[in-house]
Amino acid sequence: MGVSTNNKRVFQEFRYIKIPDRRLISGLLYVNVINHNDNDNSDDLIQKLSDASTISNGIKHSNSFSNDGSTAGTFQDRGRIGMKHSFADYDCFVFHVAGGMTLSGGIIGPTTANTTYTGSTALHVNNFASSGNWVDGSGSLGTDADLTWKTLNDNSGANPFGDACSHFIKYHLISRINNASGHGLNQASRPNFYKSRPIHTQTYTAPAGVVNLADPSTVTNQYVLSHGIYDDKDTLGEDLTMASYGQTGHGSTEPFTRIDSSVRTAGESQAADGTISNNDGNTYYSPVDTIKIYGKHHLVIESHRNNITDTNDANYRKIYAVKTHITDFWDLVIDIGLRGNNPQGAATQTSNPDKAILKPQINVSFQPFGETASFDVSTSIHTS
Repeated sequence: MGVSTNNKRVFQEFRYIKIPDRRLISGLLYVNVINHNDNDNSDDLIQKLSDASTISNGIKHSNSFSNDGSTAGTFQDRGRIGMKHSFADYDCFVFHVAGGMTLSGGIIGPTTANTTYTGSTALHVNNFASSGNWVDGSGSLGTDADLTWKTLNDNSGANPFGDACSHFIKYHLISRINNASGHGLNQASRPNFYKSRPIHTQTYTAPAGVVNLADPSTVTNQYVLSHGIYDDKDTLGEDLTMASYGQTGHGSTEPFTRIDSSVRTAGESQAADGTISNNDGNTYYSPVDTIKIYGKHHLVIESHRNNITDTNDANYRKIYAVKTHITDFWDLVIDIGLRGNNPQGAATQTSNPDKAILKPQINVSFQPFGETASFDVSTSIHTS
């Protein structure tokens, strides 16, 4: 049984694709992430960490190399010094994405007892504002005073509004290919290397073949780290030699193991003393921890409290208003969770990363078939 970590510390990168309301889409989404070309003249990350005289605490305590924030040990030398294999630090995904988002239902108003306030006077009289400013310290009322503000009469402070808008995006991983899933469990004085989180795939099948049954379906789950075959021989079975793949010269003492196409049932394994068996050259680094794909529309609900700060006080009130609600388009969100640093640089990580461990280069391409002829891709959510 290996060591596991549930530490989900990622640095998020987003891509947004603007799509009209109630447009059914179906197509292939490609996501390519690679060690940035600024690092073209560098070794791959794992080799660089082995060779470095000092390594930042933000990396050593990150969830790539630590379960609980403890410092990593001596990094494994992969024998790739000077090979400049930073290009091998990539992760490529192909998803089938289908569905869309419906924005027709609109805002759902409160159904329990509530009070409505509109205008500056009402907000001042009921102690939500004073001298033209919100009493909770969030600044001037401005034009927000003219919004329709509501509060539940049970002084719970809960949001009285709902929204019927919903995304119905589903996706299925067709392929994921990287060079980073062969790492064995490092023990003793060596660091734990935690592979990126697998992409979850789910399939519903009929339990008894091609018949129409009322029986529950069978659900099969797979958790994919990587697909792909690496060829080192041609169709005649002849070795491709150094014309195709890197290798060290005769007599070299470097512990280099190239990626090969041997049939494998497991990645490398490592004993407590550091001895490696079943060497696997798929020991580079993936910049990606995981990817999520979903729909999102522009919805802004503002809230403010009155002059009572104690939420248990019977006079405590919190008001809400729908400030922005766009219902003619939505964004398909490609949420790329990059493997992030530990900004504390210490044994305990209490906040999310402020940067990715490896500077990435990200390319996203979507090829939909459906009612949407064109779309706009952005690094920020669309508001108009």
